[in-house]
Amino acid sequence: MNLERITNGVFGFTMTLLAKDIITPDQYAKAASITVDQFFNNTILSILDFTGVFILLVMFWMLFFQMFHRMKTYDYHFIHVHMLALMAVVLIPFSSQFSNLADTLTFADYFFQINFLMLGIILVYLWNYARSNPELLTPELPKEDAQFLFHKCFVPVIVAIIGIIWITIGIEYSEIISFLPFIILGVFFRNPPIKQD
Repeated sequence: MNLERITNGVFGFTMTLLAKDIITPDQYAKAASITVDQFFNNTILSILDFTGVFILLVMFWMLFFQMFHRMKTYDYHFIHVHMLALMAVVLIPFSSQFSNLADTLTFADYFFQINFLMLGIILVYLWNYARSNPELLTPELPKEDAQFLFHKCFVPVIVAIIGIIWITIGIEYSEIISFLPFIILGVFFRNPPIKQD
């Protein structure tokens, strides 16, 4: 379907765009004089940032396509709201880079987490809207499966809220929060529900 193709294209473009934020040696004033500390504090941490944000995008991509595979059609409202979600996806590379601009706590530090939170809220809304309109869903979809996916859609929202609290408290290395959703999904959502006869 066209919506799935557009979604694939936006996610692919956004994932590629993330790589431009990795700090390379030629961005230092004198590459030959880079110390181990400078390399770790810049290049290695920027690669860690890239990896974490890339993993978040993969999670959203997987959740959107789990949603798509449980639907037989889309209405205009679903498509319009989904376009808002794609707009939030495209904003992720900018908001993740924006959060590294200041050494002191500013709104910039919250920008990525707010972007992440808004995308999570849209995801929850879209699947709740879809399952509230049975004509959009595949007829054979079990209610347990629809409910299971609905609970999975809350994981990004919960992690974004944790990220906002983490930053507010002032804990360092907030990049590790990006890996939390896959841990939660792997531990609590590893096994799909058993179909009830």
